[in-house]
Amino acid sequence: MSKGVSKRTAAALCAVCAVAAFGASTVLMQLQFEARLPDYAANNAIYTKLGEIRQRVDDYYVGEYDVQDAVDMACVGFITGVGDRWSGYMSKEEYETYMTSLEGQATGIGVYTTYDQEQNRLRIIEVYHGSGAEEAGLAHGDEIVGAGGKALETDGYQAVIDAIAGDEGTMAEVTVRRAATGQTETLSIERREVEATMVTGRMLDDETGYIYIYNFHQHADEQFEQTVDSLLEQGAQRLIFDVRNDPGGSVEVLSNMLDPLLPEGTIMTLRAKDGEEVVYSSDAAALDIPMAVLVNADSISAAEFFAAALQEYGKAIVVGEQTIGKGYSQRTYPLSDGSALRLSDNEYFTPQGKSLIGTGVTPDVPADLPDDKAKDFYFLSPEQDDQLIAARQALDELGA
Repeated sequence: MSKGVSKRTAAALCAVCAVAAFGASTVLMQLQFEARLPDYAANNAIYTKLGEIRQRVDDYYVGEYDVQDAVDMACVGFITGVGDRWSGYMSKEEYETYMTSLEGQATGIGVYTTYDQEQNRLRIIEVYHGSGAEEAGLAHGDEIVGAGGKALETDGYQAVIDAIAGDEGTMAEVTVRRAATGQTETLSIERREVEATMVTGRMLDDETGYIYIYNFHQHADEQFEQTVDSLLEQGAQRLIFDVRNDPGGSVEVLSNMLDPLLPEGTIMTLRAKDGEEVVYSSDAAALDIPMAVLVNADSISAAEFFAAALQEYGKAIVVGEQTIGKGYSQRTYPLSDGSALRLSDNEYFTPQGKSLIGTGVTPDVPADLPDDKAKDFYFLSPEQDDQLIAARQALDELGA
């Protein structure tokens, strides 16, 4: 004969079941949490250690410090410890500046400069179209010797650069020494947001067009197309592309620039950590004239790949020095506080499936540039540039 269960016993059983269910749910939630954060224990140890360091600093350090600066430097140290020279950490301010430059925009008086530390000279390489500097008549080779009451000679490079920088629409007082006359004058120049010059071109003679590529940032592909078309309209029957001292840029921009130069086929293959691949390809239309590419040890990333792709397809002679051998592409990962990581997250391969890591691009025609000329690279005439001379001679021999 079955016995009934009392209300008190039933209530107790329900409570036990509820506790068991809660416990099971808690365990399940913990497992799900740990599945999402498999290195939870390791992460906790890191946070604990950083917390201990900050506590010791706050308790015993006799000086003053900025917590955010310390955190930024700790992040820099972590990425440095990864051991990849191409990855890095950017503070919020650095990230904002980086994104502006990556978009091909520049806010300021509108010049691209180079600084010679030994001679303490700040010279203008390019004056951007539509900029305040262009309106003020600044030109290639002019020297900036001061700004905002600061002088390069007495206050140093950074003080002058800081004085030139400022908000769009404001005025900068800049003292320049003219390359053409050697005279010094102070000008009031408006700070504007303009598109940076990333590709320039000119005719070296009646048949040779020369194109210098500063970088492969956004809009560089548009400037490249315009420059190539302009030189062809001027009668160029052969082209020299110069990517010396070019730090690289966007994979998409690189692909857009190579497409009109290459026949139908693979341009680049990107491979992620999980093995997933992305392939960039070119169509059948290809420029069919003699071409050469100038490279040096500072032709990095997209710059050396530009040369490698043209070389592998037999579309251009590569002239200059062995390149550095960078075979990773990077992506920017924004963080919650406005800072960001620049992280190598893909390996890339040439049209023939080769990695450039540790090898780089070997020139078809090796050519060096003496140190004294390399220091003055942006201000050499075509007759002074040994590597450019070698490229022109190589195209002459190809034509013969």
